[in-house]
Amino acid sequence: MAAVSSIDSASISRSKAAVDAADPSFATTLAHGLDVLAVFRNGSGSLSNADLAASTGLSRPTVSRLTYTLAQLGYLKRDAKGRFELGLGILAAAYPVLSALKVRQLARPLMRDFAAYTGGTVSIAMPFGLDFIYVETLRTTDAVPHVPDVGFTGTLATTAVGRALLSIATKEELEAYVANVKAERPEEAEYVERRMLPDIELCKERGFGVSLGEWRREIFGVAAPLYRTPTGDRLSVNCGIPSFRFSSEQIERECGPRILGLARSIRSLVASA
Repeated sequence: MAAVSSIDSASISRSKAAVDAADPSFATTLAHGLDVLAVFRNGSGSLSNADLAASTGLSRPTVSRLTYTLAQLGYLKRDAKGRFELGLGILAAAYPVLSALKVRQLARPLMRDFAAYTGGTVSIAMPFGLDFIYVETLRTTDAVPHVPDVGFTGTLATTAVGRALLSIATKEELEAYVANVKAERPEEAEYVERRMLPDIELCKERGFGVSLGEWRREIFGVAAPLYRTPTGDRLSVNCGIPSFRFSSEQIERECGPRILGLARSIRSLVASA
C-alpha cells in the first residue's frame, strides 16, 4: 500500500498564515521566523536563502532578514559555503522541555529490552500539530532501515504512533484533528477518514495500534498509548520494526500485546516515581 506523504512544511506554513492573518494578536514576523527553522526538520542539511524561500513561500529579502536575525541569536549558523544550518540555540531552547519529561530516563531500560527483542527502534512520542515528535528514542543496532532520533517528526495519519496518540484524544481534539487535516493536508483526508479513524477505535479496544508498511514499506510499526500529563499532553510508546523481522501476523499476535505490556510497565514506573 502506498504511504501518504508525511510532511510538507511549506503548505503547512502558508495554510497556517492564512488562518491567522486576521488575528490582531498573531505575530506574523515571529511565525515566519519559526517557519524558516521548521524547514530544517528531520535533517534537511545546510540550506541557502533561496532554498528556504522556496520551502516557505516567503520572498528572498524577507528570508534574508530572518536568517540574519536567527544567526545573530544563535538559532542558525553559516557553513563554509555560506549556507545555513541549525545552531546550538535550538538545543538550548529544547533542553528544559526534554529535562522535564522524567519518563525518558525511567523508561530507557524497558525500551532497550524491547528494542533488543524486535531489532527495531523504540521511541516515546507526543503530538505536534498534525504530526508526532519523538522526545526519546532508543535502539540496540543501527542495522535498521530507519534510525530516527529525538526531535524527529512524522505524520500521524499513516503511523501506529498516530493511532496510539489519537486513541487518548478527547472527542473535541479528534474532531479538530480531522478538520485540520482537511484544511491543511487534503491529500491525507480521505485516508484518515477511511482507514485511520476505524484503526483508532480498534486501538482503544485492544490497547495498541499497528501500521504495516503504510508509512514506509520496509517498516512495521506497533504502538501503545502511555498517558496524559496533568497539563493535557499525550504520550505514547512505539516501535519501528524492519519488516523482515516479523510477519504481519506476528506483529498483531506477538508484538502488539508485548508493547501494551511495555506501556503498562512504563506507566507503573512513572506513577511510583
